[in-house]
Amino acid sequence: MKKTTFILAILVFAGAIAVISYFYKENQEVTRVLNQERYSRMVAEEELQKGDYRIKKLEADLQTTQVKLSRAQESLDREREEKSGIKTEFNKLSERKDSLEKNLKSALDMQETLQARADSAVRAENLAAAEVAKATAEALAEKEKAEAEAKAAEDARKALLGK
Repeated sequence: MKKTTFILAILVFAGAIAVISYFYKENQEVTRVLNQERYSRMVAEEELQKGDYRIKKLEADLQTTQVKLSRAQESLDREREEKSGIKTEFNKLSERKDSLEKNLKSALDMQETLQARADSAVRAENLAAAEVAKATAEALAEKEKAEAEAKAAEDARKALLGK
């Protein structure tokens, strides 16, 4: 019985060692999985923090971009208003230019008409001067003729009286 007890004790001891070895290996595996899970969680936490940082940075960039966009929109609106004002002013100036061109054309037409009238007046004046000169020449010729006739008549009278 001592032998049986001893064998039984060895068997119980071997079984206990096998169970302890099994649980030790199981504990090692669980510890490894737990450490791996902790590492994965730490990596995930770091990635989450990096993601949060990126999100915050992107939000800040978005706000900056929105501010720039609103400024650009304001600038664009101002440019559109200026362009509209310039178009309006251009249209007014175009209308004024057209009006001035019409006035200039009218003035040139009037100048041509006045020039034609002045030319006609000069021609008429020249004609009148020629006619006056002709009439003066005819009057002088008649005067000379009359004087010659008067002298001839005087000479004839003197000749009749003197005879």
